Amino acid sequence: MRRWRALLAAGAVLLLGLTPVARTGAPTPATLDLVGPVAQQRLHLSAAASLHLRSNGFVSMAFVALTIRHTPGSMKAEEALAVQAVNAAYQAFPDLAEVDVALFEAGQYLGFASRAAPPLLTLSVPAQQRPIFAWALRRGTYPRVWPASTPDLMAPAPIAPLPTRRPIWRGAGTTQDAALTLDDAPHPLYTPLLLDLLRRYGVPATFFVIGQNAEHYPYFVRDMVKAGHQVGNHTYSHALLKTLTAGEVRSELARTSGLLRHLTGQDITAFRPPGGGLNAAVLGAAAAQGLRTVMWSHDAGDYLKADAQSLQKAFAHHLHPGQITLLHDKVDSTLGALPAMIQAAQARGYALRTVDGLLSPEPARRLAAHQPAPAAP
Repeated sequence: MRRWRALLAAGAVLLLGLTPVARTGAPTPATLDLVGPVAQQRLHLSAAASLHLRSNGFVSMAFVALTIRHTPGSMKAEEALAVQAVNAAYQAFPDLAEVDVALFEAGQYLGFASRAAPPLLTLSVPAQQRPIFAWALRRGTYPRVWPASTPDLMAPAPIAPLPTRRPIWRGAGTTQDAALTLDDAPHPLYTPLLLDLLRRYGVPATFFVIGQNAEHYPYFVRDMVKAGHQVGNHTYSHALLKTLTAGEVRSELARTSGLLRHLTGQDITAFRPPGGGLNAAVLGAAAAQGLRTVMWSHDAGDYLKADAQSLQKAFAHHLHPGQITLLHDKVDSTLGALPAMIQAAQARGYALRTVDGLLSPEPARRLAAHQPAPAAP
């Protein structure tokens, strides 16, 4: 009898461990930025360098940056600290849909938007993964983690060179199709919120990915492809290509395409230069590697700090067949404007497609042959 009681008690503990945390207390703020001691106090975690929360109007997510004095060798201490940070964020804000963590060497973390210092470790934990992620991490089977050491990746043999070096500014315009493109992906806070929005509205987009970002957050790149989005090349270091030598340009493109192909299993067919910087050497390098240089016919200007309402109005005003809209992955107003942009296009009979889907069916067949299914907002 005692044995059965012990088994029942153990089962009850297990069920409690798998039950979502009760969501009580004050609602999670839509926007929150805490730095240094304030972040440490909020999370009760002395290693916290900053805490950031954002919402897309449906769900909220958090990003926690940590700093530590790293000793080369085992990453067990770093992983344990990342687990603490995830649990602290969920305890502080039980309504979160996801917590993402990046851990940096002490003294090297330069702020939320900086790419100057690479992280030692990154970790992404959606709410549904919280009950098992620490266990899986200890076993080495958790997929949404990036360790500090990554093997060198060989760039794939380039696909057939393109017959033209001309940049593409818009689609043919013969049908009411348009494309939403998002530069500077992936970002550990904004990318999952954007992917959630696009899923809710059943719309594919094209993410122009920075190689360094993809290297540190590979699971977000895989999320893009699983959801039916296109991944494009936005160089490895976000360098202004016009200032580089021809060899450096080729390396920036080849390294990024190689990494993205390794992560996604797909050929990379589209390229966008950072800042729109073009010259003959850039166009030639892209064409030689089978990349179409894709620009835009509508610059939303989200990076200029325009508010969400202004972005939506400008999008609706400029909307035309074949439109390619330039947006960015890490801008608050883009999160606020995207649902209204999608609704405005659909209300006028426009189909929103990936860049390859907009431009021609031939390159599009290299992509995953599905688009995200609509979900109720």
